[in-house]
Formats: sequence, structure tokens, C-alpha cells
Amino acid sequence: LRMVSRATILLMISQIIFLLSGFLINSGLARLLQPIDYGTFGLIMSILVIVELFVITGIPEAIQKYGGENPEAMSKLISKTLPWQIAYAVAVFGAFWLIAPVISKIFGDSNLTFYLRIAGIDIVIYGLYKYFLGVQNGLHRFVHYTILGITYSLSKLAAILGLVWLGFSITGALIGNIIGSILALILALAFSRIAKTDAEPEPQSYLSFVIQNVFYFVGLNLFFSIDLWFVKYYLSGASVGHYVSAGVLAKLTYLLSVALSAVLLPSLARTIRLQQETRTRDLIKDSLRYLLIFLIFINTVVIINAKGIINLFFGEEYLTAAPIVSILIVGLSLITMMAVINTIMIAKNQMKACFVMIVSLLILDAALNTILVPRYGLYGAAIATSAIGLMGTVWGGLYILAEFKTLIFSLSTIRLAGVTFFVFLISNLFNHDKIDVIMNAALVGGVYLLLLWLTKEINAVDLRRLKESLGIS
Repeated sequence: LRMVSRATILLMISQIIFLLSGFLINSGLARLLQPIDYGTFGLIMSILVIVELFVITGIPEAIQKYGGENPEAMSKLISKTLPWQIAYAVAVFGAFWLIAPVISKIFGDSNLTFYLRIAGIDIVIYGLYKYFLGVQNGLHRFVHYTILGITYSLSKLAAILGLVWLGFSITGALIGNIIGSILALILALAFSRIAKTDAEPEPQSYLSFVIQNVFYFVGLNLFFSIDLWFVKYYLSGASVGHYVSAGVLAKLTYLLSVALSAVLLPSLARTIRLQQETRTRDLIKDSLRYLLIFLIFINTVVIINAKGIINLFFGEEYLTAAPIVSILIVGLSLITMMAVINTIMIAKNQMKACFVMIVSLLILDAALNTILVPRYGLYGAAIATSAIGLMGTVWGGLYILAEFKTLIFSLSTIRLAGVTFFVFLISNLFNHDKIDVIMNAALVGGVYLLLLWLTKEINAVDLRRLKESLGIS
């Protein structure tokens, strides 16, 4: 009898709903708004996400980590950290409000000031929601944690699309985003009634943890926004909207791979601490192999069906983004690979090396976009991102080789390349215009998985590991 833990099921459902709601928001807005307005919304949200990372990856992550280590002391930990979270979030909001006109001037669009200031209201509300979400996780209340995540996703979906459908355009979408945070925060407050105890949290260097966490995640997420910012700076009209739609599809590889880093970090940290060198190497090789199988699977399905997927979810007005998706998804997949390699480096206590890599690549990214976007437009932005992803993967791969004496690419990579080549050959036998895009994607994915099984790239051991990771017995 198959038994799946309740917590695992709920967390999976929460993550799936989060991804689906985000995708549906973008798909709906692309159809409800004109490409120019959709591009403006995408630009504003890309800026807001980076700013909010300063608020949500610091203290909320600390309370999740240290509160989880000592749940009995959570009430005292809240009394110490909540005032700091509120003050910090308000300060970030104030700074964002003041620099909104500067950002607008940089992009040459005076209308952005109004939208940025409305969007900025979410900084404080979302920051508090993430704080209390961290409290639930720290207390191991995984059911509450999951319910909050689902509430946030669905509230945001309904509020954004509802207000835009009523005719409130970009302003409605931004207010809908705030409403989603407000509703989730109200529920989080209701869940966060904690009995006071005398237990004291252990003395910790919270500031060091917060600073490292904030700058790492801000730096990493900039790779997903810089190209769009340069597109807005150099290009105009519907180009921004087209690039936003391409980015939504291309980012799926990263969003769907986040779970691997969450599982990999504690497992690797443990084997490294216990000096289990063989186990560490095997864990790295297996994790990167599974990641590569998954990334190639998503890339193959999307690239072969790019035109149909864009038309299905975004409409005919965005079909010019189809070839951009095919380039950009490769670049963001490489950045995803780099991010997972960074997780390995962090497990080895090499956060400083990660900082050096990220800062160096961000500078190169800006330089490449400066050169390529004016010359090649949207293609230039996608190529710049892909080049940076390749550099980051090679850089990280050299680190893995030097530190763990193992390659990130091996014979398995050659087999995967061969399988992918045959999938593309087989796909050319079909007339994609006459096959439903969903059926076509399922067909391509099925052929890919079948060839992996026939070439023994995946086997019974891999299936057993998948069951174990899902808690299925």
C-alpha cells in the first residue's frame, strides 16, 4: 500500500498551485492587456521582486532557521526580531518611494513613478507575510505553512485578474498583488498566536546570516531581470511585453528546480561535515545528473513546441517571442545549473566564492547586454543571458572538479545529448501545426523518457529514489 506523508502532499500541492497561479496571472494579463501594458507590468514586477528580496530573505529566513532549531523559544525570538522586520520593511519602502522617479528617468518612462509607488506598498505587507510564514515553518506547522502558501497564490490570482478584467488595467494588477499579500497576512496573523514561554533563543550572529542571505539571493535573482531592464532601456513599444512572455516560459526551469537546492543543501552539508568523500561525490554526480535530465526534458518540450505554447497561453500577438523563448530557456537553464552548483559551494562553506562568481558575472551580464541589445534587440538580450549562464556553469564546474575531483558532465551527458538529438529528429516527422500543442508536448516528452529508459540513462534504481523522495513506500 502506498503511503504518502500528509506534509509532503500538502507542500507539493502548495508549490504546484504557486507555479500555476503565477503562470495563469501572466497568461491572463497577456490577453487582457495590450503587449505594451503587459510589458510595463512585467517590468514593474521584476523591479519589485528584487527590492522585496531585501526584506524577505533576511530576518524571515533567520527566524525560520533559528526558530526551527529551538521552537520553544519562538515567542522570545519573535519579540526580538519582529520590531526589526517592521522597521526595516518600512525603511526599504520609504527608500523605494523616494527613488521611484530616478528609476523612471533611467528607463525614460515618467509613467513608471506612479506604478512603482503603488507596487511598493506591497513591500511592507509582503515582508510581514513572509515573516509569519517563516514562523509557521520554524514551528514545524507545515499544514499552516501550506495553507498560507495556497491562500496567497489563489488570492493574488483572483484579485489581479479580477481587477484587470473590471477595467483597472496596470493599476488594478498592482493593487491585486497587494490584496493577495493582505489576505495571506491576515490569515498568517491568525495562525501565529503562540503561547509565551521563558525559553530563550541561543545567542546567534543573526546579522551575519541576514546580510549573507540577502545579498546572495538578490545577486542570484538579478540574472533573471537584468536582460529585461536592458530591453526596456534600449527598445520600446511591444518588445518589452514580448520579452516578458518569453521570460515567463523560460523561468519555469528555475522555478521547478528550486526544490532540488532545498533538499541538496542539508544532505551535502552533512556528508561534508562527516568527511564522507565518496558519498559526497556520488551525491553531487547524481543530483546534477537528475537536474540535467529534467532541464533537457523541459527545454526539449518547450523548444519544439515554442510557437504553439506561446499561442496557447499568450495569444497570437506574442508569436514573435517564440524564437526568443528557444534561446532564453537554454540560458536560464544554464543559470539554474549554476545556482545548484552554488548550493554545493555553500554546503562547503564557500559563500565568499559564490559572491565573487555572482558579482563578476553580473558585471559581465550588464556589459554583454549593453553591447548586444542595441544591435540585436530581443535576441541580443537572450544571447547575453545564455552566455552568462554558460560562463557560470563552466566556472562552477571547474570549482567542483578542483574541490571534489568529479566532473559535472560525464558519459551520461553524451547519452543525454544523443537522446535529445533523436527526439528532435523524430519530432520533425510530425506536422506540429495539425497536432494539439498539449498532445504534441506530451508526445515529445513521452519519446524523450522512453529513449532515456531504452538507453538505460534512467532505470529501476532511479524510479525507486523518486518514490523515496516523495515519501512513497
